[in-house]
Amino acid sequence: MSLLTASRPRPVNPANDDVKAFVLKRADEFTMIPAAAMEAMQVGRNPACSVKEYARIIGRDHRLMVEILGMANSWLYSTGTPVMNLVDAINRLGLAKCQQLILTTCTTALVKKLPIKHPQLRQQLWRHGYLTAAVCTHLNQELRLQFNGEEFTAGLLHDLGRYLIAATAPELYLQVVSAIGTDTRRPLDVERAMLGTDHCEIGREFAIRNKLPAPLVAAIQHHHTPHAAGEHSTIATMVGEAAEYASRREHEQPGVDPDLEVVPRSPRSTDLTRWRNVVSTLTRDFTEKVYAEAKRLIP
Repeated sequence: MSLLTASRPRPVNPANDDVKAFVLKRADEFTMIPAAAMEAMQVGRNPACSVKEYARIIGRDHRLMVEILGMANSWLYSTGTPVMNLVDAINRLGLAKCQQLILTTCTTALVKKLPIKHPQLRQQLWRHGYLTAAVCTHLNQELRLQFNGEEFTAGLLHDLGRYLIAATAPELYLQVVSAIGTDTRRPLDVERAMLGTDHCEIGREFAIRNKLPAPLVAAIQHHHTPHAAGEHSTIATMVGEAAEYASRREHEQPGVDPDLEVVPRSPRSTDLTRWRNVVSTLTRDFTEKVYAEAKRLIP
């Protein structure tokens, strides 16, 4: 079935249907990582990988090549001097960060192609994810957490489940969003009551089926519950804090008290007070700059 026909899905009824199974069955129609990108990622895992060979594989996918060059020249990654070819981009960024850029560009392409019925939903979800990703990168840099690009990808992908629900069951998604806006319960509790599942579980399953790395799967599944993320609790906590900031910016709410513990702590999590102190220094200019970059990538 094509993406065009996928834009008119059979309505799902939570009273009679398994919403998670329904969404994931339709989501099988969406390609997360194309063949050239998957091959490049497999080759890139070899420490002896040749930069020229890596660039050659990426170059077979024109869209991927163009988007990686565009991302490498964005304000988030650029050092000031424009990158004109893949080899230079890879040498500047390193293979580890390029691996994450591949996932980022694949995510961008997927978001562009998803048959989301209401354009404002795509824009809202993309803007939230991109700001979350940018805040993750800022936290990584300021706190020297030593992630190498995976923090940006995790932030971008954390609401993958919401994208999939919006693309496959648009009217139901709108009902959930409306309920979350008026219900005093936590968003996940509202989703579970209405859907019998939540966006974290749907996103996790899709991520596993598409062979995404374990830290990204953990961030998708546990950004609301980082204490349950085990060895990946640091990246899950970071994404959760960044997503909280992004949500508050979208609704122009006050920042979180650095000493307020919203989620249970994990022995492996960086101290939340320190994280929130860094987040509290972010300015409106930072947010607007990120929003502009997000709009450039997906108008």
